[in-house]
Amino acid sequence: MEGPGDFYATVEVHEVVDGDTFRAFLDGEKVRVRIMGINSPESGGYREEEDWGAEAKVFAKKKLEGRTVHLFTDPGDPAYDQYDRLLVHVVMENGMNYAVLAVAEGMAHTYILRHQELTIGDTLRKAERLAKAERRGMWSAAED
Repeated sequence: MEGPGDFYATVEVHEVVDGDTFRAFLDGEKVRVRIMGINSPESGGYREEEDWGAEAKVFAKKKLEGRTVHLFTDPGDPAYDQYDRLLVHVVMENGMNYAVLAVAEGMAHTYILRHQELTIGDTLRKAERLAKAERRGMWSAAED
C-alpha cells in the first residue's frame, strides 16, 4: 500500500475525540491516534472549547468515524508522542489524506514542528493558503 510515509496499519475509526484525534482498535487494543500535520481548534473535554472546535469535530466524525482508514508513519518522526498517541498520516478509503482535506476546508491549521519535514508539508501549506483566500471554515470570519 502506498501513502505519504511508511504503511503502519489499516483500522476502523472507533470514536472521534476532536478534529485531529480519534480512537481506534489496533491488534485488539484501543489506541489514541493523533493526525500528523494538523491542529484543529479544541472542542472541549480536557481543554476549553475554541471557536470552530465543535465544527471541526463534526467534520471529523462525518469523514472518519466508523470508517476504515490507512495509517502511515512519517519517516524520521517517532510513532508515538509524549501523550502516548500514535502519530500518523491518515488516508481515507477514497485515497484522500484527511489532514489535507481538513486544512483545505478550514477545519484545521497546518501544524508542522520546526524539526519536522513532513512528506506532505508543502501540500498542507498550499491547502491552508487556499482555505484562507477562499474564507473556508474557520477562516470565514477572518479580517483582511
